[in-house]
Amino acid sequence: MDLVESGAKDRAGLRVERFSTHTTRHLCLTDLARMGWELHAIATFAGHRSTESTLQYIHLSGRDLAEKLQRGMDQIHAWRMEMLASLGEHKPGAIKS
Repeated sequence: MDLVESGAKDRAGLRVERFSTHTTRHLCLTDLARMGWELHAIATFAGHRSTESTLQYIHLSGRDLAEKLQRGMDQIHAWRMEMLASLGEHKPGAIKS
């Protein structure tokens, strides 16, 4: 490990044996995925020709995936509630405010 990698590892408080500048590439691309970037955008940013290459760099945990699912389900629920509310407004004899 060179001095730059060693210094970065120490400053970050990492206790990882196999830490390198390449590790930061994995971390960066994983963070972009966590922030909701599309796979093709991440691949372009990383300079990959294939999204298959990019997938090797992205490491999402079960918690990441569960949180993404929950956000999606919350959006679907809000949309459904909005649609149901608008249906009630269009019924004959419905009271409009």
